[in-house]
Amino acid sequence: MLVQMLRSVRFWFQILLTAGFLGLLAWRVDLADAFSTFADAGWAWVLPGLAVFTLSKALHAARWRIFLGSHRNLPLAGLLGIFLIHNMVNAVLLLRAGDVVRIQTTSQRYGIPRSELTATVVVVESVLDGLSFVLLVGLAFGLGAIPESLRLTFLIMAGLALFGFALSVAGAGWIRGERLVGLSPRRWLPDAGRRRIVVLLDEFASGMRALRELRLAAPAVALSLGGWLLEAVSYWCFGQAFGLDLGFGAYLIIMITANFAVAIPITPSGIGPYEVATQELVVQMGEARALAAGYAIGIHLSLIIWVTITGLAAMWLMRLRPADIFYVTQRGQADAQPPPARPAGAGGGAT
Repeated sequence: MLVQMLRSVRFWFQILLTAGFLGLLAWRVDLADAFSTFADAGWAWVLPGLAVFTLSKALHAARWRIFLGSHRNLPLAGLLGIFLIHNMVNAVLLLRAGDVVRIQTTSQRYGIPRSELTATVVVVESVLDGLSFVLLVGLAFGLGAIPESLRLTFLIMAGLALFGFALSVAGAGWIRGERLVGLSPRRWLPDAGRRRIVVLLDEFASGMRALRELRLAAPAVALSLGGWLLEAVSYWCFGQAFGLDLGFGAYLIIMITANFAVAIPITPSGIGPYEVATQELVVQMGEARALAAGYAIGIHLSLIIWVTITGLAAMWLMRLRPADIFYVTQRGQADAQPPPARPAGAGGGAT
């Protein structure tokens, strides 16, 4: 009963928070005018935009395979399928639940330790995304695409991302299981517990290899930049659909801002923060407010629908059920346990 009550409170909190952001959007723009832009939009641009968006995720999946380089011959198609399912779950649930699903599903299917997967998904991927955004912000500066009023904001964001990158690279070189041998908290643990902590940290350190080894970092950064550039092309396609008069550099900034707006998952699918941040930025770039709001609503709605469709398709193609995705205990560990001893002559049957 208490769990159900907590879920209900969380649900209504999400609804109220989403309503608050949508109320802010309605206060800033006449939503009827925003939706009226749909009638004049060139929706023929939408399908190629969505296709390019999925292609960008394929590059991100290829980058992820580099992060998991210690596990050879991982199929790109399988990793892409899991990546698409992860995107769908993140679009539906809160608290980056898709990241948990990606770690869990990959661990089940390919037998990769969860600690290693956590390092690649939570740390390495985020750090390289931040570095990629810094490089793209630099490109946007070079193209003169950032409004004067926002330049300081983006410079501060770039500085914080570079600081996080430097800190993570230093941490990747320091984390080792054996470094805990001399730490006092470890002395209070039983030997089995100490050994387990060392193993987990070694697995986590293995997942951070791409931050230590240039031969992995270089192609990973290249794929990261390629993926985000393709996503910016997707935003450009939607801009053509709504008739925005903006250069490509502007779409780099719009794409980065939209992703930052949903990076902290405080509302379902980022509904509210995404629309407010995107339309305010497009207005700063000189477009009419109603058109900017129509663009923000149109692209977000299209992406949510598309991400859901591609995620469900990936589940079907990979023959995954919801029970497989949200399975908590790693089956490989259970299967690895030796069967109980049976009396001699006992018959065996399939289990």
